[in-house]
Amino acid sequence: MHAFPGAEVGFSGDFRLPDVSADTDKVCLPDMSRPYTSTLGGAKTAGGSFMVMPQNTLQCKLMAALMAAMVAASAARATDEMVGQDAEAWTIWQSALDSASREDRETATRNFSQLLTMGLSDLRLALMADRTGSLGLENWAKEAGAPDPVKQLVEKITSGRRQKALAEDGWHFAAIGRFKYADANFKALDESNPDPVALLELARRNPNRHAILIKLISNAEVGPSAKRFLQLLDLGEEKLRMDASEIVANIGKLAGPPRMSFNATSRLKASGEYAIPHLLQALQDSGRKELHAAIIQVLPQIGRDGLNPLCAALAMADNVTRHQIVSTVAQIGYRQALPYLAKLTSDESASGELRAAAKQAMVTLGAGAADTAALFFELAESYYNNADSVKADPRKDTANVWYLRDGTLKLVAVPTAIFNDIMAMRCCEEALLANSNLENATALWLAANIRREAKLGLDVESDKPDELAAKDGTRPDGYPRSIYFARAAGPKYCHMVLARANKDRDVGVALGAIAALRETAGEPSLVGAEDIKQPLIETLAFPNRQVRVKAALAIGQALPRTQFAGAHNVVPVLAEALSQANRQAALVVDGDSASGNKIQAVLAGMGYDCALGDTLNSARETGRKANLTTFDLVILASDMSGPDVTAAIGDLRREFQTAATPILVLAKEGEATKASSAARLAPGVEVLLYDALGLGDPKKISEHVGNRIARASQALGMAPLSADQSLSLALQSARVLRLIAESNLKVLDVSKATGALITAIRGNSEPLRVAAAHALALHRAADAQAAIAENALDPQRSPGERIASFNSLAESARTGGNLLGTSELVNRLIEFTTQEQDLVLRAAGSQALGALDLPSNKASEIIRGQYRG
Repeated sequence: MHAFPGAEVGFSGDFRLPDVSADTDKVCLPDMSRPYTSTLGGAKTAGGSFMVMPQNTLQCKLMAALMAAMVAASAARATDEMVGQDAEAWTIWQSALDSASREDRETATRNFSQLLTMGLSDLRLALMADRTGSLGLENWAKEAGAPDPVKQLVEKITSGRRQKALAEDGWHFAAIGRFKYADANFKALDESNPDPVALLELARRNPNRHAILIKLISNAEVGPSAKRFLQLLDLGEEKLRMDASEIVANIGKLAGPPRMSFNATSRLKASGEYAIPHLLQALQDSGRKELHAAIIQVLPQIGRDGLNPLCAALAMADNVTRHQIVSTVAQIGYRQALPYLAKLTSDESASGELRAAAKQAMVTLGAGAADTAALFFELAESYYNNADSVKADPRKDTANVWYLRDGTLKLVAVPTAIFNDIMAMRCCEEALLANSNLENATALWLAANIRREAKLGLDVESDKPDELAAKDGTRPDGYPRSIYFARAAGPKYCHMVLARANKDRDVGVALGAIAALRETAGEPSLVGAEDIKQPLIETLAFPNRQVRVKAALAIGQALPRTQFAGAHNVVPVLAEALSQANRQAALVVDGDSASGNKIQAVLAGMGYDCALGDTLNSARETGRKANLTTFDLVILASDMSGPDVTAAIGDLRREFQTAATPILVLAKEGEATKASSAARLAPGVEVLLYDALGLGDPKKISEHVGNRIARASQALGMAPLSADQSLSLALQSARVLRLIAESNLKVLDVSKATGALITAIRGNSEPLRVAAAHALALHRAADAQAAIAENALDPQRSPGERIASFNSLAESARTGGNLLGTSELVNRLIEFTTQEQDLVLRAAGSQALGALDLPSNKASEIIRGQYRG
């Protein structure tokens, strides 16, 4: 009777049938009616016991053939149940074990060496070894002179088994409520850098394992490590669904037995868009006709996830395949395919039959007329507005943009945040190719391009190269910045873009459009009664201070001389920039006074004035009492009430003043999930863990909070307004106010900014004090002239600033006369000009004094004051 030293492999692995023509009178066959346990490996494997039968009988030969088929089917089922298993690696592994069992160690060593070069993970090798058993291999590795590949392989298998044990122990401890131990195991597993796909196979062995991890997320002890475990499994799912070799293998299995075909179909559906190029390639392969019927059935089952590559593939040259794609997108049933079908109806390279099929598919999808440009613009609007039917999965970091290049589908992965903007731009381009005069498509393309840059963190007002642009792989190197296109398009289109930004309250798009207008438009194309010119004026009431001020600066800089609606708002907005210089305000809602005070202290250290309250309304009231009318940041405690955090976010986004303000949800202990759910309600909302406030080092705490603010701001298409940026806006406002006053415009009343300029001249910034004094010099108001004089006479100011202020005082007196009269300030000025030791300062003071044109007795007083006999 034949012996089977490789029996540890079991029927589902590497069980070898004997040669029925061998010179022996008996043959050993598996008896599938009785269970057995494989011997050498120690792993239990489904199979049967052995039967001994006469060899030289027809029955024996028939049984041998039957058993061969059963063993092959069993092996196929076993392989089919593996997750992400490389078929070639599995074959090599089985062959190596087979060679080892026959004492052909040379061949086995060669196979094991080849296996090592394939880069399989430790956990993957451990799973393979556990399926077949590896005791013989491990004993071999212990022998003196064992080959290095054998020893290395056993080391990797041992390491993988440690990872497997960490995962399984973690699940076990979690299931029995020993969360401390579960956390320790999960953390150790994460630190070991496990293979996500192999880990996924381990998780799928018990359907409860995934559910356990989900339940653990909100647990204080093990929540973070459980969440990380789930992220690893999600990564495994993503790697598995996009694995080309896995997809190709599953396509091949479509022609297999029903169970295999069903499993392959399920996996191809899970692969979604990644499967489309391979399915179409197989459909075009005349040598694989046995698969074509199954592929035609599978394609529509992939559903919406396959539409983007399918629509891109409609541009291929193969009319037969295109005909099938037309049928597929019609069965999937989304209007997203309509413009691509419309384009096909006018494609001269398409057959008449194909064009007719495309028209019929359009009717099926609810469209009659084939206005390609209008349909592409409609789809562009859907992408730009983030419609549910076309938006990318927000849970994923990247989304795929598909192109047909040289007849082959290619994808470019981009950050999910910019996917819709890129697709909106592509649809606008198609619309303009169909109708070059479609102005709305041009404006939408410009808006989407600006928004794309803003979401990437680029400064949309700059035309300089930025390394952040490389995050978008759909743009070539050296691609011009968005402001280049906006400038080139001209004021009309920039106004259209700005109108969209006002409607959407989109900070980034508004800033980009205003920057282009500011550099290309003069008064005639900037403001006026025409509807097209209203968006810039309307932006003066935008719910973001930076946007409001930039709009006012653009209008003021143009020096309008013709009256227009909204002109009365320009100067007050510039005044707002002056009053908010070096000052940021935060609205903080927290019913727990201790934690509320803690976050208030952190924000104060970051330069924020805080309006704190236990409810939303009480915080607002605190702000009103402190004269905080606009806010740069809102922080809401996850456990707030009256209203709760979810309702509060809705209220704040509906309210004009906070519609475009970054919001942080302060996640209290055990409420991370609740905070995360609330943060998904609207753009520009991020989670701040309360534990982060206890990092110890104030600098680290400020950096962490600042990073969360930056993330929320970026989601709104803006960067946080720093103290330096606030100061810059204030300086620009002061200079434009000076320019308006110099021009003696009747349309814009600079006197509305007098108070803000006086406040600025008393502030902490020397450059702003100098600029404010320079602007106040043209305000014919006694309090303005007095503020300049006080600053010039202040000994705490630098000599340069005092000289500049004396010059401004002289200009104020020359243009507006002496508004100080004979006040105490005049006496101080006389005293200064007669007693100051610094002759340069004294000369500047005397110039101002002369310009005031004092009464003759005052002049006599100066002369008498210098008398020395």
